[in-house]
Amino acid sequence: MRRYRRRDGPEGKGAIGLILLAALLVATVVLADEKPKRRLFISLDAVPYQVAEDVMDPALGDEALFQGFKGPVRLVSTFPSSTSVALPGILGPIGLRLSPGYEARFFDWNEGKVRGGGAVSYRKIEFPWREWFDWGRKGVAGSAIEAVKPVKSGIKRLRNAMDDFVRSDKDEFWIYSAATDIAGHVISPEAHKDFFRALDEMILEARQASPDRPFDVVVFSDHGMEGGDPLINVFKPAKKALKASGFRVKKKLKAPQVVVLTPFGLVSNFEAYTHDENKARVAETLATVEGVDLCAYELEEGWRVESHRGSATLLQKELEDRVWWSYQPHHGDPLEFLDLMATMEQEGVARQGWLPDEACFEATFDAENPDPFYRIVHAFELVTNPASVICSVGRGYMYGAPHTSVLAQFGKGRLRWTHGALNREATLGFLFSDVEGWDAPKAVRFDQAILPFHATVETEAGAEAQDPSW
Repeated sequence: MRRYRRRDGPEGKGAIGLILLAALLVATVVLADEKPKRRLFISLDAVPYQVAEDVMDPALGDEALFQGFKGPVRLVSTFPSSTSVALPGILGPIGLRLSPGYEARFFDWNEGKVRGGGAVSYRKIEFPWREWFDWGRKGVAGSAIEAVKPVKSGIKRLRNAMDDFVRSDKDEFWIYSAATDIAGHVISPEAHKDFFRALDEMILEARQASPDRPFDVVVFSDHGMEGGDPLINVFKPAKKALKASGFRVKKKLKAPQVVVLTPFGLVSNFEAYTHDENKARVAETLATVEGVDLCAYELEEGWRVESHRGSATLLQKELEDRVWWSYQPHHGDPLEFLDLMATMEQEGVARQGWLPDEACFEATFDAENPDPFYRIVHAFELVTNPASVICSVGRGYMYGAPHTSVLAQFGKGRLRWTHGALNREATLGFLFSDVEGWDAPKAVRFDQAILPFHATVETEAGAEAQDPSW
């Protein structure tokens, strides 16, 4: 039998192999340690800031939910404070494209007519936010199921989403819950506390199920919810007022005196579409309708706000890399801003009647109408088919298709809770997170909310956004 002499010394190649293997294992461990945490984003539709504040109140001690999280922060949503506007407003700076309309039923300027609002069109007409999430409702069937038992079915779906996240290999995972919106509408925002309690447990369970893949969490809502008493629909009075002013309300915009309305869901805002020469009279007419709080439209230079409280023009300019606002009432004070403006002038914040954007945000993020200048202006920029005139209805009122209002009564009775308006409760969503290094401010504007968690993303939208937070 032939014998082979080893030529590699006393340690031999086997020893060298073991050394190399050990080095490889050490390098693997080091690389694993350096691998960034996974990040989980959870969007709970229409959950008001106040509910998040209640369940996370430190005074609750061990009963407080989401121990170790920072926040909640007031997330000042868009106007209208509704999902198809708010989510592109919040996520646009990181790449989400705009919706074609404020709701699923909308007016299309290119086609000159109303589109959408049906089961077939839900799939045929693209609303990019619906496809943004790794886990969310993809069709109208989910709405019908969740409407029956929104809390029970919504929590079950949220648990399925969390299970999918744990099984996923994605470094970043996005979950969207529509059931919270339905629960708020048909029950009340108090129902959202059940979602929070369940989610708190789910996050803990997910950490225990994936000890080798740590993750941090960002939870937010796109807007709030307000109400309490049965809401009165202003659609018919608005339509009647327009006809009394000589307009014809149609579904197609052809003749000069036509106004198109797009009633769909039961919300607290609405839009009117007409020829430019009609905008002023349409806004003035609608602002006189009982239950309509204010209406706004775009001028060649600036924006006009009409209300039963008065009329004013908004102007905007950039100076020294800052945005400045001018609020110029023609009569009255439609946005109830004159007292704040006088205070800013006394404190030396204003310059010859111009107010710095960041100071306006700081002064109004918890006001009756939070951040009104910025949000009214962006109401005409956050959909691809902007309204001619956009209106916010008052407390105790809503706007929507009459048949939708009738159908709603077959469930929990007359609708008591909704969103869309400019006011505080409908506007303020929430944001909280356990991301290391994030300092939770008191409030954050919609287009700045997610940017701290996407520091490496640079987009034109993000670069243009003003006023990060307070």
